[in-house]
Amino acid sequence: MPTLDRPTSYKSHKRRQIWAGYLFILPAILGILIFTLAPLLYSFYLSFTNWTVLAPKKWIGFENYRKVFMEDYFFVKSLKVTAYYSIGSVVAIVIFCFTIAMLLNSVKRAKAFFRAVFYLPTVIPMLAGAICWIWMFNVDFGIINYALGFLGIDKQYWVGAPGSVIPSLIIIAVWGAGNVIVIFMAGMQDVPRHLLEAVEIDGGGWWKKLTSVTIPLISPVIFYNIILAFINSLTAFTQTYVLGRNGGGPNDSALFYSFLIYREAFKYQNMGYACALAMVLFVIVGFFTYLLFKLSSTWVHYEGGSKR
Repeated sequence: MPTLDRPTSYKSHKRRQIWAGYLFILPAILGILIFTLAPLLYSFYLSFTNWTVLAPKKWIGFENYRKVFMEDYFFVKSLKVTAYYSIGSVVAIVIFCFTIAMLLNSVKRAKAFFRAVFYLPTVIPMLAGAICWIWMFNVDFGIINYALGFLGIDKQYWVGAPGSVIPSLIIIAVWGAGNVIVIFMAGMQDVPRHLLEAVEIDGGGWWKKLTSVTIPLISPVIFYNIILAFINSLTAFTQTYVLGRNGGGPNDSALFYSFLIYREAFKYQNMGYACALAMVLFVIVGFFTYLLFKLSSTWVHYEGGSKR
C-alpha cells in the first residue's frame, strides 16, 4: 500500500543522501588523515628516536626532550627571537592594516585601485619578495639607504645588524599583509550605517563611532586576523632563510624556531631531535591559540551575543 511504502522509500532516500554526503567529504578526510594526522603521529614517534637519516632508528625515550629543555642554548634563543618577532609583527600588522582599511573605506574614488595596490604583495611569492627586500636593505646600494641619504640620515645596517634585523623582518611582514587589509575592509562594510548615524545624532565624533560601534562590531574580524597573524609569525621561515646570513641572521639574532627545526633536520641530519623540537612548537602554538580563544570572550562581540 502507498501509505506503507512511503516511509520505507523515505528512509532509503535519506540513507542514500547520508552516504552521498560521506562520499563527498571523503577526499577531505583522506587528505587530513594522510597528509596531516599520519605525518604528525610519525613525527611524534620519531621524536623518541635518534634517527639521523643515514643510520637506523633507535628508541631513546625522552632523551631528545631532555636535551631540548636542559641543554640546547639555541632552543631558548630561538624562542626569544620568535616571541619578539611574533609580538612585534602581530601588533604592527593589525594596527597598520586596520588603519589602512579605514582610510580606504573613506575613499570615494579609485577604491578598487588602492585595494589592489595594497593586496598586490600578497600574491607575490614570499621568496621573490624576500630577495627584493635584500636588495632594498643593502647597506651600500640599497634604495632605502639611498632615500634616507636625501633626508640626511646615516646608512642603516638593517638585516646586517643584530639590533635591526627583527624590525626589518617585521617591516616585510607588514608589507605582505594585504589580505588582512581586505578582510578588515569587508568587515567594516558590514557595519550598519544607521548605528553610525545614531552616534552622529548624539553628537559623537569619529572617535566615538570607532570605539563604540566599529571596533565592537568587527571584533570577530579583528580576532580572526590576530589568530592568523600569530600562527603565521610562529611558523615564519622564508624571511630568515633568505635574509639572514648563514641562516638565522648575524649572531643568530634572527634564529626563528622554525628555522632551528630546519637546521637540525636538514643541515645536521638530527631528524629525531628536530621532530622533538617540532612537537614542542606544536604544543606552544596549541596552548597560545587556546589562550587567545579563552581571552576572546572578554572583548569579542558576536552577533546575537552568543559565543562561537
